[in-house]
Amino acid sequence: MVLTLLAISSSVQGTTINVRSKCSSALTACNQAQGTGVACFVLNNGGSNLLDVGATWTGGLIWGFPGDSGDPGQGNLAKPQANLAEFTIGGDQDFYDLSNVNAYNLGLQINPTDIAGGGQVDGSHCGSPSCTIPNLDSFCQAPNKVSGPPGDGCINTDGPGDVATDGTKAFKTACPNSYSYSKDDVNNPPVVFGCNKGSNYEVVFCP
Repeated sequence: MVLTLLAISSSVQGTTINVRSKCSSALTACNQAQGTGVACFVLNNGGSNLLDVGATWTGGLIWGFPGDSGDPGQGNLAKPQANLAEFTIGGDQDFYDLSNVNAYNLGLQINPTDIAGGGQVDGSHCGSPSCTIPNLDSFCQAPNKVSGPPGDGCINTDGPGDVATDGTKAFKTACPNSYSYSKDDVNNPPVVFGCNKGSNYEVVFCP
């Protein structure tokens, strides 16, 4: 009976995502799954917060914005001004990516921290996509535009489109392993990463 309970417990163990900040100033990190509300928390330099997202986390998003607000309302306003760490947890394997389709405001990286069943990291398999754009004001040229608070990001004005444009190419050049427009996954290098079901992850701001 004990062995049976242990087996059941192991099979439903949830995935964790450790959200960490290496940014020099305080930020507010937010997360949301498909069909749920926004939850936010404050991270100072070196701070972290462990999210237990369960065995299934569909349409999972993590983003951040400068300052120690912690307000979900502000987080919702900042979301279209921010780049996103995107997750689909569950199924035969997990999938994750970084997206600049809406905008970019803070450096982001996704790392698998505990690969279920082991296995070798190989390209888009359990890889660690990262995106950092320094000097955002000089980077953000027309047709893209600076958003201002609360996100303080560079809006990718053509990002939701289906084709690459001069505006999206600026994002692609800066961060080749991140989505720069909606259909960016048809090109190389890879922007969608997969890892073994049951793995754990971390999302790092200002890596």
